[in-house]
This record gives sequence, C-alpha cells and structure tokens, in this order.
Amino acid sequence: MTKWQKNVAIALALYALMAVVIRYSSGGTGWGTALLVALVAAPLALWMGWLRRRLNEQAAEWGRRRVRPWPEERRR
Repeated sequence: MTKWQKNVAIALALYALMAVVIRYSSGGTGWGTALLVALVAAPLALWMGWLRRRLNEQAAEWGRRRVRPWPEERRR
C-alpha cells in the first residue's frame, strides 16, 4: 500500500468513525446531519494531528540548534 493510499484509507476510516459516533452519541441526530458534521470534523482532526506533529518536529529541531552552549558544555 502506497503512502497516498494509506492516507486516504485513514481519512475515510476517521470520517466513518466520526459519523457513527456523532449519529449515536447525540440525541436525535439523523444520518444526514451526522455525515455533514463528520465531513467538517474529519479534515479538521487530520489537520490538527498534522500541525501537532509538525510543531513537535520543529521544537526538537530548535532544541538541537541552540545559539549558546548548555551550561555544562561551556569551558571555564
């Protein structure tokens, strides 16, 4: 399975799961409303996951690139 196919499969599985959870968790929500809400919520959840991963990578990169050396690495 290519990376593109894997991403599409994850997105569709997340969409289906969200639609089912929204349909049965809130009282009286129909399938149409649940599918529409999941259509908005699934890309938002995927974007938030991507953003979190990217910020963690950048934080790790900034942690490696310090302008000043750590106190224990300085010569006296």
